[in-house]
Amino acid sequence: MLTDIIGGTAGIVLTVLWAGGAADIVSAGCDLLLDDADEVAAGLDWGMVPHALSRGPNFSHGTAGIASALAVAGTALGRADLVAAAVRGAEHLLSVGQLDEHGFVVPHTIPPSRREVEPVTYTWCHGPAGTSQLFAALSRAGVAEVDGYPTAWLRQRCFQAILDAGVPQRLRPGFWDNDGRCCGTAGVGDVLLDAYQDAADQDQAGWLLGAARKMADALVERADRDDAGARWRFVEYRIAKPLLPPGTSWMQGSAGIAAFLFRTARVLEQGSATPVVDRPDQWWAVPHEITTSGAPPL
Repeated sequence: MLTDIIGGTAGIVLTVLWAGGAADIVSAGCDLLLDDADEVAAGLDWGMVPHALSRGPNFSHGTAGIASALAVAGTALGRADLVAAAVRGAEHLLSVGQLDEHGFVVPHTIPPSRREVEPVTYTWCHGPAGTSQLFAALSRAGVAEVDGYPTAWLRQRCFQAILDAGVPQRLRPGFWDNDGRCCGTAGVGDVLLDAYQDAADQDQAGWLLGAARKMADALVERADRDDAGARWRFVEYRIAKPLLPPGTSWMQGSAGIAAFLFRTARVLEQGSATPVVDRPDQWWAVPHEITTSGAPPL
């Protein structure tokens, strides 16, 4: 049985909550996640499959996403034990990640995978863009600090890591070859817009909006246009023909990229109170009053 937010229990928990579903389903799912947690030196850790030897600790398949689900569910259900487990997950991530003047990053895979070009990525799925959502969830749960670090500050350190690394520049083969929502530029930009629309400090908000616009500008520049429209082609430099065919999907193609560009255009025109077409993986990261789905307030 999978635990993660993409295809497992944590994703079901978040989706049922977002849809206003039954509390007993959410509670049962969270109890399964608690049962599947591994006690580690600094807190709690989860594998994509319970007790797996290899871990992808960031948002899509590991502890950051699962702890986010527990924090959101604990807030909605009034269960302090779930929020406490989420905090312990964050404590583990701080113990295995790197927090310095350039921000906060957690390795792509633990132990490192020989399949991966970069030991650290900066994406929604396996990098600080997605992992920042955990700190947003903890803030909504009323958690002010993790290991002495303010949760709002840790969220910002994730964004600093992205920009300091050079995203969205293609600095070297394998560094930033993807522009999609899951693994690339559009996903990073959308998380930055969430944070911009959630920011209380005007200087911080301006910095976040500028960063999101930087992602959007890169996507506009990289669009492959003809009379039939626009599309985006990603790169896999390890194969004979590295320029990949254009995709159409939400996670890895034009649908997701175009949605981010539409949102950016709306935000630039209307400002931070622009309605957010929210999703099960992020509605807690923006103020409830600007969401459009009717997801429960946190």
